[in-house]
Amino acid sequence: MNTHERTHRLAVDRAWLPGPVRRARWTTSASIWGGAGLAIVGAIAAAPALLVAWELLVLGGIGAAVVGERAGAVAFRRGLERMTRGEVALADLGHRGEGELVCVRGRVEATETITGALHDSLGVYRRLHVAAGGDWVNEAIADFALVDAAGHRVLVEGAGARWLVEPREAMPYPVARFEREAVPANIRLQVRGTGAATVLASERMLEVGEEVQVVGYKTMTAVADGVAADYRSPPQRATLRSGADLPLVITRVADLTG
Repeated sequence: MNTHERTHRLAVDRAWLPGPVRRARWTTSASIWGGAGLAIVGAIAAAPALLVAWELLVLGGIGAAVVGERAGAVAFRRGLERMTRGEVALADLGHRGEGELVCVRGRVEATETITGALHDSLGVYRRLHVAAGGDWVNEAIADFALVDAAGHRVLVEGAGARWLVEPREAMPYPVARFEREAVPANIRLQVRGTGAATVLASERMLEVGEEVQVVGYKTMTAVADGVAADYRSPPQRATLRSGADLPLVITRVADLTG
């Protein structure tokens, strides 16, 4: 299992989003659709290249998770649906071009998982928020697979991935809880440095079996259980990965239905 980890300040947690997307989030929260529409039009007029970034959020409507507030999320998503190209079936992903930005849906499957830092839950993506010497976010992501109802399977590379999910409310945890093996070393040091008896923290886990929507760049990976194009080619399986311009984005389907 390939596992990837990063720690950053909460203030830059959404810094990877294109600037117009972040501004549209704030505007939509304040004035529902009117302000968001102006932000979208203005952004595209000023920099047409950002259209690709907008399509990232449009495909399948993951703007709902970006905006946050329920009313703003619904208006934001409906307004952007005019630009969508729709989801790609897992069975068809292998026929898409190398490097094409696509959106798929399926259930998370994994033979190996990540353990929660604060709890013994298991999953393929862990988001840990800790208020210790500042607000910190630690994310651990494992490679996993997506499977549909017909059993079609694609791989998902965790490197660079982002999970768009609202945080749980932070609660006080005794500092001893952060001495667990699953807690990253840099987070343990931050907690020890507070000298406090408790620290505010929260954790979200993306569990095996969750239905998710993934937006990423299509490629092919050589695997033993893949399909060979001809007798000279190794068996391969369609794979989604992050790109140089945009990361792979994961959203729970349950978070798209608000």
